[in-house]
Amino acid sequence: MGVVIFTLQNLVSQLWIIPIVEFKKCIAKLETLLTRYAFLCDFEYGSNGGLMDSEIEHFRRELKNITSEILGAHSILPKLGKWWLKKLYGIDIIKAKTEILILSAVVSTKRDIEKEKPRSETAIENIPKYLNFPEIKYKMADIL
Repeated sequence: MGVVIFTLQNLVSQLWIIPIVEFKKCIAKLETLLTRYAFLCDFEYGSNGGLMDSEIEHFRRELKNITSEILGAHSILPKLGKWWLKKLYGIDIIKAKTEILILSAVVSTKRDIEKEKPRSETAIENIPKYLNFPEIKYKMADIL
């Protein structure tokens, strides 16, 4: 009987708990990444002698990587776990994925910076809404 209980506990852990923990880790990584680098939407790639270029490249690369991690972690969640995240926590992974990928493509591009309301700023505003975490400060005036 002990073996059956142990097996059931292990099965619940492997199929339910571990995927949710992995998904939450990915979301936390994304939140940290956005909090750390969101101000980059105010800088144009190649300006100021390329002072921020390496940071911009790192941010873009990390956004793409974390998007892959989040999608992978989300795909292995049980259906009930996906439902739970969407209905009870308000997490819309599909809309968030789109915004993250757009952000990784347009952040700090000359074309985006020149717009009255840059698309990267809109993405930084939308991502927290779709993933249900606090608003991210992205303007230098908001940070200081």
